[in-house]
Amino acid sequence: MKASWHETTGGTEVLHYGEIADPLPPGPGQILIEMHATSLDRVDLYWREGSHGMTLRWPQHVGGRDVAGVVMAVGDGVDTHSVGDRVVASAERTHAELVIASAEMALPLAGSVDFVAAGGSPTAGRSAWAALIDRAQIQSGETVLVVAAGSGVGSFGQQIALAHGCNVVATAGTELKRMQAVRLGARVALDHYSDDLADQLLEATDGRGVDVVLDHAGAPVFEACVRAMAPNARFVSCGVTAGHRAQIHLGMVFVKGLSIMGVGRPSDARIRAHLEGLFALIAEGRVEPQIHRTHQLSSISAAHEDLAGPDCFGKVILTP
Repeated sequence: MKASWHETTGGTEVLHYGEIADPLPPGPGQILIEMHATSLDRVDLYWREGSHGMTLRWPQHVGGRDVAGVVMAVGDGVDTHSVGDRVVASAERTHAELVIASAEMALPLAGSVDFVAAGGSPTAGRSAWAALIDRAQIQSGETVLVVAAGSGVGSFGQQIALAHGCNVVATAGTELKRMQAVRLGARVALDHYSDDLADQLLEATDGRGVDVVLDHAGAPVFEACVRAMAPNARFVSCGVTAGHRAQIHLGMVFVKGLSIMGVGRPSDARIRAHLEGLFALIAEGRVEPQIHRTHQLSSISAAHEDLAGPDCFGKVILTP
């Protein structure tokens, strides 16, 4: 089968595209999917760079964790999927024409959702869902701060919050991304590189602060976010892309009754529940996956460069 992979770490020059061995037939509880669309995640950049503590997992490291396509074969004990079904799944090694996935982690794909939209949704969308619905338990009328709104997680987070009746305040690092965040429904979008971000957030909420923070940037914005939290607000971390060590004013946590939490690593059953909730909103048209650009798998280097670019908003998609 055709796939993209790398055997060493470094720049985009280490990326390859070509023939590798087909996966083994699906085992018990597994399905084989013909990939129609997959996505590039920030962690794929880290694996390629060897940064953020990531080390290669296979001699030929095939990236990707999202896949949308058609079932080609099913393993023993699988009665939830049949050959020919359209599915979307959370899996591994998805930057390839053929992908093995757990049947539990694969959902039927509604005919109203195209493969490209579905192929960019599982990882980022379920992360946002886990943070806002499972952990923060957002309520209608609350104000949700979405940090780095141009990311996959951020673009899904905005829409999930809006679909649940919340107000959204967003941050993004470029003017173009801030404009796109407002277009997507944010009441206001601020520059998270500003030295006075906390003051701007308080001004944007008439001094009250935000009820929920969805963050995956980490250290650079943490103190500003905590300062801008309302009494009894919840901060949920689902990543530390910009740094993992931050200071916290425990007195502020104590006096304001703040909750600081992470999404953790949910069980497969919880992930499936998150995916089901997410894709119900996508099928209804209440959440629209934001696609920055679509590349063929053979253009994997250009896809990496796109995702790393300053104006990437939403997901970078790969097709066969």
